[in-house]
Amino acid sequence: MKNGHEHHGFEVNWTLRSLAAAGLLSICAVASAMSATVNAGRAEEERKREAAIAQEAELVADLANYLAAETAAAREAMEGPRLKPAKATSDMLVAEDPIAALTSFDFTELTVAKLDAEERKCLAQAIYYEARSEPRIGQLAVADVVLNRVASPVYPNSICQVVFQGSERRTGCQFSFTCDGSMHARLNTRKWKESEDLAGAILAGLRAPISRNATHYHANYVTPHWADKLTPTATIGTHKFYKFSSRSNVAAAPAAM
Repeated sequence: MKNGHEHHGFEVNWTLRSLAAAGLLSICAVASAMSATVNAGRAEEERKREAAIAQEAELVADLANYLAAETAAAREAMEGPRLKPAKATSDMLVAEDPIAALTSFDFTELTVAKLDAEERKCLAQAIYYEARSEPRIGQLAVADVVLNRVASPVYPNSICQVVFQGSERRTGCQFSFTCDGSMHARLNTRKWKESEDLAGAILAGLRAPISRNATHYHANYVTPHWADKLTPTATIGTHKFYKFSSRSNVAAAPAAM
């Protein structure tokens, strides 16, 4: 009888050990699967980070080449030999009828130049106030949204009108910096100069559609009510970008929060 009890106890112990071993194997399998998933996620994040760095490096290289060419052209114009000595103003007035020269002057050239300067300033302001702490690719993305709005029939057809749309109302501004008092703060001279240079380069042709046709964006630490109604296009730096998913979703949602 004693041997029977011992045999039965042995079977129970063996069963418990088998169950424990199976449990440990299951735990190990789950842990391995979780570890593989985490490693895959990290690899994907690293791939995205490397792709973003490569894209930013390419854009920065394009900008550097553009600025170098502009600098060389300006230096050549300043240092190049003059074929003839410049005429004095008094000599020019004697030689020409000042009234006739004034009436024949094409003032549209000054108007166009002034408009170009204003558009560049408005684009620089959007870059500076919305993305001055972002890497260059983030600044280009914000500028891309502004230009996408200019090209859209839903919004005004100039950079300044797009940037300052609704700024006359405290709650109607499309870009928050135009009505929240940000523009009263003292400018960071270096960052403002960088924003101006970048705006000029973009208007001269250095532009990449990196926001993927986005017309809206917001900082990644907020969730505006309109975000769920739009289609996400990209996440660049600390901003998330969106576009209209259909014509029915076209609304006066702010470009940035």
